[in-house]
Amino acid sequence: MTCTCTKNNTEFFRDFELRNFNTLKISSKADLVFFVKNEAEICTIFQTYKNAIMLGAGSNVLLSSNGIRQPVIITKNMCEISFRRDCVEIEAGAKTQKVSLEACNNSLSGFEFLIGIPSTLGGAVAMNAGAHGQTISDKLVNARIYDTKENKIITLSKEELNFSYRNSLIKKNEGRYVVLSAKFALEKDDKQKIKAQMDKNTEFRKKVQPSLALPNLGSVFKNPTLPDGSTISAGMLVDKCGLKDFHVGNAGVWARHGNFVINFLNCTSYEYLQVLYKMYTSVKEKFNIELQCEIVRAGEFSEAEDEIWRVIKKD
Repeated sequence: MTCTCTKNNTEFFRDFELRNFNTLKISSKADLVFFVKNEAEICTIFQTYKNAIMLGAGSNVLLSSNGIRQPVIITKNMCEISFRRDCVEIEAGAKTQKVSLEACNNSLSGFEFLIGIPSTLGGAVAMNAGAHGQTISDKLVNARIYDTKENKIITLSKEELNFSYRNSLIKKNEGRYVVLSAKFALEKDDKQKIKAQMDKNTEFRKKVQPSLALPNLGSVFKNPTLPDGSTISAGMLVDKCGLKDFHVGNAGVWARHGNFVINFLNCTSYEYLQVLYKMYTSVKEKFNIELQCEIVRAGEFSEAEDEIWRVIKKD
């Protein structure tokens, strides 16, 4: 039975259902969940629970159907967005779609692409989220980071964060660095021009990506880079393997784009991973290309799930 209490003024729950805290809408029970309000609370929790994990929108995280034993820190209440001229400081839990709208309201350009990404700022920075020729790192100045190994808050510049395609120092050192907030330098522009680009991005997304009415974790695999330096669509490769609408139980490849896996009705993490395995092995066999998985995972996974993960997760 779920209970709610406060501990050192931090709200927390035991035996907490996380279905509504991940965009795949997968059922996963966490032993202990904290809803933090500021970075000091995050630091205190990590000092007490060294193995705690962060969860924002859960748009890129596969949660285990077997549950999560590690303490989970949810950042939804850390969502302040502060503008000062053309600079903006954003807390980790701010929804990226709101960030995009607020930037537009302030006639600031650089976040138009975020309107279609169902993430939080912390997750977007960690994975260097991008779309429509823009990435979160383009306008980033620096980020406040909690280093769980050194037990201290540090400020890292854009260069120090070592961004690359869907990657960063944070993602490469999973579990060590935690995004608390980030500062960006945007550009003044005409508000109507910014809004027009956002509307264009929204319409494009509706055409080629599933809405969250079809629960999913976004793009599953990175677009591979070919020997000549060009990239090729991972979704197209999956499509050419004839896997559109391929299902395992209640998880399946979306019929309109091969790089999205949908939870059609209460799928399990094992069903989801089996679909990913089929996508990965089919592309490797047909094209001799090893796809790289974009998502991360959290929780207690079975040996069979771990074996699939060892195959498909090769960052």
